[in-house]
Formats: sequence, structure tokens, C-alpha cells
Amino acid sequence: MRLSIEFSFKNKLVLPIHYNHILQGFIYKNISDNAFRRFLHDEGYKYEKRSFKLFTFSRVFGPFKMDKQSNTIIFSSPIKLVVSSILDDFINDFASTLIKKDNLVLGKTQIRLEKIEVFSNREIEEEVVIKMLSPAVTYSTVDIHGKKKTIYYKPGDGVFSELAYKNLQKKYKSFYRKDMPECEFSVNPINDEKIKLILANYRGFIIKGWIGEFIMKGSKELIKLAYDTGLGSKNAQGFGCFEIVDVRR
Repeated sequence: MRLSIEFSFKNKLVLPIHYNHILQGFIYKNISDNAFRRFLHDEGYKYEKRSFKLFTFSRVFGPFKMDKQSNTIIFSSPIKLVVSSILDDFINDFASTLIKKDNLVLGKTQIRLEKIEVFSNREIEEEVVIKMLSPAVTYSTVDIHGKKKTIYYKPGDGVFSELAYKNLQKKYKSFYRKDMPECEFSVNPINDEKIKLILANYRGFIIKGWIGEFIMKGSKELIKLAYDTGLGSKNAQGFGCFEIVDVRR
């Protein structure tokens, strides 16, 4: 289930260039069910030692300019945000809160809900063309001479698809409490030269992700899970959200 949300505001909206944590905080703050919000924030859906929040969100879209001196991004009204999740209760609660609340604040700016659209039955096929709405991240952590090092992978590298597939398997089991049926799965750039590396600073940690257009192949159920919860890792921090721009039969 997915929301496409449009907000307006007076004058301008100023956010730090790396604003993922602000969007994440805005989403959590606007879940009205306190018990569910605490569960999602503090616990999530468990798979072994991993915990999945099972939602993702896009970058902010709208007219903007960068101020490199102050490390801020200045948006003009209106802006758009996409929030997606397999958890219908989460999407319904968040949408209802936005509609009812009079004092919505993003960063330090009061914003106004102008439009909200709910999408629940997106057409899915076993091969789709996707466009990233926030960077896709896959990584592994290795031990080098007693020190932990994070290695990030580029789309088109077989490891990227493998790790994205394993991530979806774990999400599936955390939510459905059973193993996901095996299938072939791959994500590859349509054009290697048109994908872009994004470096994001999330609360002091540098995260490397990729945006662009990709061909995703897999079972319909698997692609729907990726669509709802995000492709790759760190989805609840604002990574891996995508839209389907074409389906291939």
C-alpha cells in the first residue's frame, strides 16, 4: 500500500542537505497509535538478529535550490513525498493523522496537506522497469584486521542482486512467519552510464546508494514486496523506494 502526498507551505522550506532522519522522524511522529508507533520504532518485525520496519519513503520532490555555505536545501511550495509499506494499518493511520492534524511541522516549517492519494493495487508483472525515488542500498560488513568495514555494492554487480534478494527473503519471513518460495531474481541498470551514486549522511554515518532506472525480474509476489517495503537495505531510513514505470509481459 502506498501514499503519494502533496504539501504546501508559506515562503520556503529549509532542510539540511542530508534530511532523511527528519523525514523519518516526521513519519513516526504522525502515527497516532502510540503502542504501534513504539513497536515499529523500537522493535519491528524480527528475523534472527535483524529487525525490519517494513516501510520506506522517497526523497522530497519539488522546486529547490542548494545553499552549500549553510549545507541546506531550500524548497519552494509545493512538495511531494511517497510513503510505502506492506503494513496497511501503518499507512491508514499515517494518512488519517495527516488529514486530521492541523499543525503539521516538517523540520522547523509548518506545512499544510494539500493532496493525498492511496494506491493499493499496482499492476505487477515478473519483469518491470523501475525508477528509484530514493537511493537503493546493498552492503555487507566484513572484518579486516579486527576492524569492521562496510562494503557497498553497485547495481549490475551480481552481489547487488544477490543481497537484495536475500534481504527480501528475510523481510518475507519476518512478516509472514514462513519461508518465501524460491525464484530467480535480478536487478540491473537499463544503462550503466545513467545511474548515479548518492552519498548520504544519516546521523553521522555515510551511506552509499544508487538512483536511476533498472529492470527488475522475479516473481510477482517478490516484486510486490520490494515495491511495498523497498529495494535493498535501510528502507526505514529513506532508501530503496521506487516506482514502477513499465511492466513487461
